[in-house]
Amino acid sequence: MARRHYGADQVQEIPARHGGDLGIEAFTFCGRAFQCYAPVEPLSTAERYEKHRDKLSTDLRKLVNKQKELHKLLGDVKISNYIFLVPIFDSAHLVQHASTKSEEIRSKNLPFIANDFKITVATDAIYAAERNEVLERPTTLVDVVPTPPGEVDDWMQGNSELAQVTLGKLAKLRLSPAAQRSYLEQLVNQFLDSENALTRLREKYPDQWEAATGARVRKERKLVLEYPPGSTNSAADVTSIVRSLKEDLSRQAPALDDAFVDAMSWGSIADWLMRCPLDFEIESAS
Repeated sequence: MARRHYGADQVQEIPARHGGDLGIEAFTFCGRAFQCYAPVEPLSTAERYEKHRDKLSTDLRKLVNKQKELHKLLGDVKISNYIFLVPIFDSAHLVQHASTKSEEIRSKNLPFIANDFKITVATDAIYAAERNEVLERPTTLVDVVPTPPGEVDDWMQGNSELAQVTLGKLAKLRLSPAAQRSYLEQLVNQFLDSENALTRLREKYPDQWEAATGARVRKERKLVLEYPPGSTNSAADVTSIVRSLKEDLSRQAPALDDAFVDAMSWGSIADWLMRCPLDFEIESAS
């Protein structure tokens, strides 16, 4: 977000692994410094305030205790605005604390601190336009890792009833037993790819997971209206449902890349065939 707001060449990140941990995670050449903090939720307002207060105080002390390292790092840049970025901000006491700390830091006469130095406590709402641009840009949030064949076989053995239900539906397409088995294996493969990817998405990006699964649930609820039981009579119809779901996912969770959307769409088809929201019409012999 900072790169988009100030310019990609105006933002310098500070890696914490080797010589970092200096109280800021990035700075701009126009005098902004950034420190991000996200305490583990849920917390009450009072608990959140205490964690924010303690974290801010700890990191600001590093500006004093490690001033020589910071001076070398910043060069001729003077920090005028220290932005303490948090996910949730709901305490006026924290603003008061930041104001007190601003005055305290100014009084230290540090060589890299501007005379008008201030601390801003904020959420990513201060970069709302940039945040929306980032979220709307399809990107690889998590990789879709192919499921090993052995895991597909293990799943089918452990879920034989669901596999038999799906095979019974595939038989309506008048596929050969070998073709039915191959189709089923590919469906299970897509289902496992999708579920594994969704698990990783939920761990790393819960908001995107919520958007993606919400789109799938809404599509499932409309299946009976858009595709009444028995009306789906060929694999081509399944492809049209996949295409429709991909469009829904891309519209409602635009940050997801094509590989994830494709895997999730086919995985949803597999799930619906196994759990029965989706079925085929028996093809007549001709």
